[in-house]
Amino acid sequence: MTPFRLALLGLFAIGQLTAWFLWNKRLKGLVARSSVKTAYILINLTAAIAIAQMYVLERIPPDPFLWSYLYRPALTWEFAHVMWLAVAAALYLGSIALAPIIGRPPKGLPQLFRAKKSRLTVFHWIFMAWLVCLGAAYYGYWVQLGPANVKRITVSSPNLPPELEGLRIVHLSDFHYGLGSDYLDLERRLLQAAALKPDLVIMTGDLLDSKATLARDFREPLKRLEGVPLGVYGVLGNHDVYTGQPNEEVRLLLTGGLKILRDEAISLPKAPITLVGFDDSGARSVFYKPDPAGDTLNFKAIKGYPGPPGNYLIVIRHRPQGLVDAAQAKADLYLAGHTHGGQFQFPFWPRLNVMTFSYQFTQGTYYLAPTTLIISNGLAAAGLPFRLGAWPEIGLITLTSRPVANPEDQGLN
Repeated sequence: MTPFRLALLGLFAIGQLTAWFLWNKRLKGLVARSSVKTAYILINLTAAIAIAQMYVLERIPPDPFLWSYLYRPALTWEFAHVMWLAVAAALYLGSIALAPIIGRPPKGLPQLFRAKKSRLTVFHWIFMAWLVCLGAAYYGYWVQLGPANVKRITVSSPNLPPELEGLRIVHLSDFHYGLGSDYLDLERRLLQAAALKPDLVIMTGDLLDSKATLARDFREPLKRLEGVPLGVYGVLGNHDVYTGQPNEEVRLLLTGGLKILRDEAISLPKAPITLVGFDDSGARSVFYKPDPAGDTLNFKAIKGYPGPPGNYLIVIRHRPQGLVDAAQAKADLYLAGHTHGGQFQFPFWPRLNVMTFSYQFTQGTYYLAPTTLIISNGLAAAGLPFRLGAWPEIGLITLTSRPVANPEDQGLN
């Protein structure tokens, strides 16, 4: 069982002891007994089901079909109830702890703490919280399965070679194929990308989520991109490294036409463009701390760098770190993913999300002359199988030498 789920069990046990103490010491005669008792039974029943579900889900074999039609829907149910348990426990404990202080609430306020008859009892409030949490989780899960948003971003570079004016780059990231998406998702995303008629396709990591041999499933869907004039390139992400066989993944992806750059630079034969691909260290985040070694980009360690002078320089990396180094290297464009746009965003303020605790840059477009950094929301989810606010996206980037007003305002939800 994962440390996260062990922590949930610990919090649940603490909540049980707290509830027992408050029930015996502070409840009598102050809160509607039947309402709180019903809520208490409901919370415990749901927690018991969630605990059993944790045990079962962790034993599902690594198969994309089972994950898609059993694991992810069930995991959505589980974490919807984890959210609900937090809200329900707060309402339940609050109704007990505050009853002696509030007594009968002032007229006009919700009758949550009244001991006698009331229209909205503790049970009613908890039931409404259950509907909201379940609805939000499955809405996020349903949107996750739908078409990706196409984010159209224009990148201005004064020194852009004339032959690259209007060049279209499709930016894809974070497929999480296996645990986070299935074969139909993969085909649908690549068909959607091909329909944008790009000149170049770049993938910024986390293509797989489970085992490296799943990379063979990319072969047929990648044929949708065979007509891309300048080719399809990418880098590995941390979840690709977690498969334990990144070399095997790279080999299998190459058979499908996807060239993975691993700490190497390549100059495209048909256009004055140099791609610099940085490998991912595979470091695991601890308490929302990013890879400390990834704060810098060591261009000196890149094989084939810097490439022909005058080429348009594109940096490709999974984690969005090292923008200062990219700017010092005179990179024109820096493409990254990893953050999923936070996966959960606050309404009307997309850059305030859970990943702001880990990364300085989390979503959208940033500019540090002469480099434009674009961070993709990605296409699938990780950890939790749903998104709220940070919807899946495909980036369509158009290069131009003409000035663009407010470059950092582009690419936001």
